[in-house]
Amino acid sequence: MGSFYPNFLPYFSGMTALSVEAFSQLAEQGLPIIDIRDTELLKQGFIKGSISLSDPAIFGAHIGAFSGFSISSGLSPVLLVGDVAQNFEPFLQQLSDGANTRVKGYLEGGFEAWEKAGEAVDLIIDVEVDELIMDIPFDENLVIMDTRPAVNFGNGHLKDAVSLPLAQINDPLRIAAIEENDNVYIIGENDQEAFLAATILKKQDIHNLRVVLGGWNAVQSEKKARIIKEPGMLN
Repeated sequence: MGSFYPNFLPYFSGMTALSVEAFSQLAEQGLPIIDIRDTELLKQGFIKGSISLSDPAIFGAHIGAFSGFSISSGLSPVLLVGDVAQNFEPFLQQLSDGANTRVKGYLEGGFEAWEKAGEAVDLIIDVEVDELIMDIPFDENLVIMDTRPAVNFGNGHLKDAVSLPLAQINDPLRIAAIEENDNVYIIGENDQEAFLAATILKKQDIHNLRVVLGGWNAVQSEKKARIIKEPGMLN
């Protein structure tokens, strides 16, 4: 067990601390990297190709779908990355009994060690809702991607927004519709889900995107936002 987590050793029972080199080698073999750091830290940089699941509930709901890791069978172990004081326990508790044995290991020293070693990192641009509203009339390539469930989208969304629920965000046909010159703005239910969507898209080499901070609540609070409903949807 590494020395980077002296106050959190009980949370790593059954997990292996991996050096940057060992972690990188496993990632190159195709093991998914799950970043469980808070989105405020993710904004400063993350491991290229990793998926953000920063909230334990979202982690439990989506790890199977977005990591290639089957909770029921234990196939395709994953790699976890946190910060140097990360509490892994709330995330491991979201998995079924013994699921921590399916986590291949965690990055010793956290993202800071990875960055210090000069390994590949990525960034996500974020914007406030008012910035999006100001850009809409002047950017003919602007695409508003709403990743909330379809029923939520139908009950209210920004005019001209496109619905791409998280459950469908790995659909090759939907992803193929995103053109190279599109400027994609992602609206999620909240920041955690929006950053999850952004990291999934970046993993599929879609990089011209921005996360709209504050999620749907922030959009609804913006007085200049043009919100419409789909015909036939109930309040």
